[in-house]
Amino acid sequence: MKNYVIEKVSIEDFDDIEVIEFKTFKDPISKDVYIKDMLDNPYSYYYKLVFEDQLIGYFGLWVIFEDIQITTIAVDSEYQGSGFSKLMIEFIIDLVKSQNAENITLEVRKSNERAINLYQKYQFYKVAVRKNYYEDGEDAYLMKLDL
Repeated sequence: MKNYVIEKVSIEDFDDIEVIEFKTFKDPISKDVYIKDMLDNPYSYYYKLVFEDQLIGYFGLWVIFEDIQITTIAVDSEYQGSGFSKLMIEFIIDLVKSQNAENITLEVRKSNERAINLYQKYQFYKVAVRKNYYEDGEDAYLMKLDL
């Protein structure tokens, strides 16, 4: 896959991120929440995936010493199934390994089998169930990758 880059998000990118967020998630988060997190949380980092000069994916991380939490990750629905999620996961793993992190965690809807399968391909495993994690009452799996 060519013509893509993963780089840090700027404030202006959150307009495009919000569009993808609302297309992708049942419980979307507004750009204002993401912007506040990026500006006010010293552990928070956001990255975008740009393909052919268009923002088509993004992810957020909390880097808290040796523990990394993927707070959000999404690819525009028009580009899903094209390998872009894999590129972002591999980027995250390489990034956190370079920072001597010990593990990566994330929450994922129990019904999101596509995402769960992707994470398991990268050796993430289910650690726990977060009951009623989402606004609609669905549970989430807490998944972890040991580095």
